[in-house]
Amino acid sequence: MGTPPATSPHPVAPPDTPGTSGTSGTSALPADAVPAAGPPRGRRVVRRLTPLAISAAGLLVGLGLWQWAGQRDPVLFATPGRSLSALATITEDGTLPSALLSSGRLLVVGLALAIVAGVGFGLLLSRARLLRSSTDWLLFALQSVPIVALAPLILSAFGFGLPAKTLVVFLTAVFPIAVNTAEGAHRVPTTLLEVARTFRSSEWRIWKDVLLPHTVPYAMTGVRQGIAMAFVGTLAAEFFLNASGVGGLLLAASTQFDSATVLGLTLLVSVLAVALMGCGRAVEGYFARWREVRP
Repeated sequence: MGTPPATSPHPVAPPDTPGTSGTSGTSALPADAVPAAGPPRGRRVVRRLTPLAISAAGLLVGLGLWQWAGQRDPVLFATPGRSLSALATITEDGTLPSALLSSGRLLVVGLALAIVAGVGFGLLLSRARLLRSSTDWLLFALQSVPIVALAPLILSAFGFGLPAKTLVVFLTAVFPIAVNTAEGAHRVPTTLLEVARTFRSSEWRIWKDVLLPHTVPYAMTGVRQGIAMAFVGTLAAEFFLNASGVGGLLLAASTQFDSATVLGLTLLVSVLAVALMGCGRAVEGYFARWREVRP
């Protein structure tokens, strides 16, 4: 009889096979299971800075054209330096701060009334179908009427004081707020309303738990648009009803052919408008976070 073959005291690991790693019994991760790496940090920084660089380049080009036009025709166009100097002059003597305070008070009062009335009426339109069907056309018709055409009527009814100018700001801002609020409340999913009715929710609970949470983002979109319209309405009221505030300064400088003050105030109005729209967009983004879709 032959002797049995000698066996090694230590077992020999089997050779690697496809789908296995060097460690016995451990499977390698498939290639598609490895998470894809995001874009490099440098590329993300470039992507964020590109819009800022384009905006800065456009601003520099605009300032260059403004400087060239001011040097070519100093009577019609003042240079940026002269315009800023004119702003500094009316700031030092207190004229500009007083005008900004007057315009700001008018803007805040008119916009606050427009938000209260626009949001309230928009929500009412969403629940009263008969009122919505009978006033939709009227709402859009009034929104299309230029406020300048109503200035003589407002002047004859309310005079030159703050109520007349507040009414102008109110009428320019209330319609986009009301329309967006009504549209948001009208777009509430019917399934949510049916579930609320199934659980015998009261009308107050339907408003509190269903209508308002879904409508607030749309209302904030209307408020953002209303801020821009209220700013325009403030300047229009100060132009056509009573020469006061920033609009009054613009009107006075225009009649005196003071191009430096006119261009300086125009630049200031543009900066204020951008700042107000930025605030409105921030408020809208805060209340409408669930609607954001990021690429």
